[in-house]
This record gives sequence, structure tokens and C-alpha cells, in this order.
Amino acid sequence: MKQILSFGAGVQSTALLLMSCRGLLPKIDVAIFADVGWEPEAVYQHLEWCKVEAAKHGIEVVTVSKKGSKGLRSDIIDNISRKDGLRFAAMPFFVKHEDGTVALGRRQCTNEYKIQPIEKYLRYELLGLKPKQRAPKEVVFKIWMGISFDEAPRAKPSIDKYKEHVFPFLNWGMDSPDGKTWRRYQIIKWLEDNYPEITVPRSACLGCPFHDNEEWRNVKENQKEWEDVCEFDETIRKDQRNKIKLPMYLHRSCLPIKDVDLRTEGDKGQGSLWDNECEGMCGM
Repeated sequence: MKQILSFGAGVQSTALLLMSCRGLLPKIDVAIFADVGWEPEAVYQHLEWCKVEAAKHGIEVVTVSKKGSKGLRSDIIDNISRKDGLRFAAMPFFVKHEDGTVALGRRQCTNEYKIQPIEKYLRYELLGLKPKQRAPKEVVFKIWMGISFDEAPRAKPSIDKYKEHVFPFLNWGMDSPDGKTWRRYQIIKWLEDNYPEITVPRSACLGCPFHDNEEWRNVKENQKEWEDVCEFDETIRKDQRNKIKLPMYLHRSCLPIKDVDLRTEGDKGQGSLWDNECEGMCGM
């Protein structure tokens, strides 16, 4: 039975990879990174570091992507900006109806750019199956998921008989700070204590509409990446194919992202009653 890490190059999955390298967890057979083609440059740099570090311990980190795609951003822009544009995998853009209510569009990007490429790698590269050939009826892969205790509702069993989803931070009984499960802040501390030479970036598409203002501020710190996001946001405003009738936005305010006030309450001179620290619900 092969041990497979679903590798997002974020905090949780990086910790799982490195814990396997150090022998704190069973040895991974392969870590799979699904590249949507629109991650921050810091993520790609960290990915390369992980490949080198994992290779020292005989663990391969492979990159997969959607077949025939130029990347999520390009696929959307190339089609939404033309009257004869074709279908694309929808991102969850925000739209505002005439009555002022804000709605979130469909999300197809995760399935088509992450889940499906990994699935095809498992079936065709590791199992050697042909298209439409049935997979085994017994478990042959344990798929590691970097889900921590504060994200426990995201832990779902596999619907395929040949895969078993496992969650080391939830139920493998590792030596964790509280003796049972790991929370995101504890994982961050483990990384800081054991790999102080690296900074693990947050793994998420540059223009993901699920970003909160803190994450948008992080994107804005890189001028090149911020300009890229602003250009994308302007382009999606109108679907030239006339398939989607309402203007679309990356920010929940339904304002152009370049015009959104991303300052913290403290920056505005107002106090905050709670800490809105991101808990890593999107990237792992």
C-alpha cells in the first residue's frame, strides 16, 4: 500500500512532508502538487526547496496540472474576453444583484485544476490503468491530508474504494503539544523550531475570491503580483460571451479590487474586538 501526500506546499502539508523526512511519520512514497499555474512566486520557490529536501530522504515530489491548460488565469481570460470564448472552469466570483444582495458564483476550479489532475496521476501513472478501466475495489493508496484540528470539518472520507483518506494531524496519535491533535498554530511553531531557515508561504491562487483582507494585503505587498490581480479583476467584470449577465468581482465588496480599502481597523484608527488571524481554511 502506497503512502501518498496531497501536497499544497502550505503550512500543514509542508509539515507532513518534513515529518516524514525526519522519520516522525511513515515514509511517503510520493507527494503530489497540483499546479493551477497562478500561485504566488513564493509558493513556487518553496516548492523547489521541498523537492530538494525531500529528495535527500528518498521522497519524490511531483507536479501535476490540467492537461492542455495554460493555467487557470489564462484559461479564464482567453475565453471570458472573447465573444466566441469557450467554457472555462468557474472561480467563485462575487456578483451583486439589483436588490443589492451579494452572491458567490460556482466553484469548479478546485475540482478541475487540483482534484482531477491528482486523480489522473494516481490512476494512470501509479496504477497503470487505461482510460475507463476500473480501479481496484480494495484500498491501495493512503492519501494523506494536511488538515489540522481547527479545520476538522473539512476531513471527509474518500468516495473511491481504492483510496483511503488519512489525517495525521487528527487521528494518528503523534506526539503533539496537547498530546492528541494538532492545531495550525502548533504546526507553525513546529516548523519554526525545526526549520528556522525557511518561511512557509500561504498556498492559494493569487486571485482567489476566498481571500480575506489580510490575505489581499499580503498579495498587494508584491507589486507585480498585485498588478496581475488587478488586471484580472478588471477583465472579468464583463463576460464577453454573454453567458454570465452580472458584473463579477474578486472582492466580496463588489468593488474593483484596486479601489477596496484593505486597511485594518487599527490602520483606520478603530479598535478591533477580536483577532481575525487566518486559520488556513483554503490552502494546506
